Formats: sequence, structure tokens, C-alpha cells
Amino acid sequence: MVTGLRYFCVYGPRQDYRRTIPPVMSAFIIKLLRGERPVIYGAGTKRRDFIYIDDVNAFHPLCARDDRTDGNTYNLGSGVSYSVREIFDHVRSLLGSDMEPRHEPDLPGEAEQTLADITRAQSLGWRPEVDLTTGLERSIAYIREHVIDRSPALSAAR
Repeated sequence: MVTGLRYFCVYGPRQDYRRTIPPVMSAFIIKLLRGERPVIYGAGTKRRDFIYIDDVNAFHPLCARDDRTDGNTYNLGSGVSYSVREIFDHVRSLLGSDMEPRHEPDLPGEAEQTLADITRAQSLGWRPEVDLTTGLERSIAYIREHVIDRSPALSAAR
């Protein structure tokens, strides 16, 4: 049998920040650590359901061990939606920055909001365990140690 998984906005260590338009969490963290103004596309009102990678990975063994997952599809998100501006403000607060973002035009084709209905995943006993603050703190620590400290251009900018 096949089990379908719908991942919402997964974030955490080792996220590929080198993409043309990097994931919002790592983009904000890297720019603020470098003393640069992060970009918010549009007004920052679009809302996203962010889920920490460890919570996603905790669901995978359930799929392998529990026959109830066969033939079903599960949404993997936190079940909470935050605006892009709320995420920026939270990252900025955790870093003790007063930097303001740059605003650029909205990216075409983006949904106004994502919000996972995680009821089916919860029926198997799974629950997101990592709250937003903890996930961001872990992401910041990882980026400081493995991205900023290992990149001569980024280290020099600190």
C-alpha cells in the first residue's frame, strides 16, 4: 500500500538557503545575522503553517509501523498559521535586532494562506512537539554554527 504525506512549510537545520528565493525562516535569520535587511514579498500578510523538521520526521516511522496509514493521506503541519511579518518580527526579536525588512512585489501564484488540518495524523497519536520559538532558536543556532561560522563571506560580515 501507499501512504501519502502533504508537507506544509517545513523548516529547521540544513534547509537549503541557497535557492534563488530561499525559505523564509533561514532567509530572515541569515540576513539579520549579517546585518542586512531581509526581503518580504508583498505586505507580509500571507499566512503559512510552519512545521519543524523533527516533528515531520517523527511521523515517518508511524507510516512504516502502523497498518492504519496504508492508503491514507496525512497533512504534516503544525495546525497553526503565522503571517510572514509575524515570523520576521519573531526572528528579529530572538536575534535582538531592530532591522526593518525591505518589501518587494508579491511573488506570483502564492496562496494567501496555508493551514494544515492535522486531525488524521493526530488520530495516530502524533502531535507536533516543537513550538515556533524553540524551532527558531534551534535554526538560529544551526545557522550561526554551520552557515555563518563556516562561510568566510558571512563570517566577515558579522
